[in-house]
Amino acid sequence: MRHTLSALNRTHDAVTTVGFKLAQFCLCVIVFAYGFETVARYFFASPTWWSNEIVAYALCIGTFLAFPQVSRKSGHITITFVTESLSPRSAEVARVVLTLVSAATCLLVAWICLKANIQQYVREELLVRVKPIPKVWLSVFMTYGFFSSGLYFLRQSFERSAVGKTKENY
Repeated sequence: MRHTLSALNRTHDAVTTVGFKLAQFCLCVIVFAYGFETVARYFFASPTWWSNEIVAYALCIGTFLAFPQVSRKSGHITITFVTESLSPRSAEVARVVLTLVSAATCLLVAWICLKANIQQYVREELLVRVKPIPKVWLSVFMTYGFFSSGLYFLRQSFERSAVGKTKENY
């Protein structure tokens, strides 16, 4: 059982790493599209129809592909003055409770997003843009981001914390 769980964790980490690389690529696409649009519009008086749409899509996709990596590395914003004032044992309990609440929240939002994805697919809903595309092509990234982040929070809730330990114990 432990070996299977370890293999699943490694797979989850590998998928997250690939997703984060794709999120970085999305950022490059955003910079390129804005740069191209600026040159096309102001130097050639020929604005594009696609740059605004590509930027919006890349921003959505990139955000939700990066979300799991932020959760994995605990890179989210935290307010620690309360937990820092607690005893090591109480701080550990608070950490576990907070990661479980975060996991439950992310997994609930992922479930809501999945239900919306299914409805969008069944109804064949389109984004109203110059070139309409199916909504599900973008919203599925939201589902992935929240689900994967929820798994990271769940994993973190079962890890032993470094609270109260000295560096020699690492």
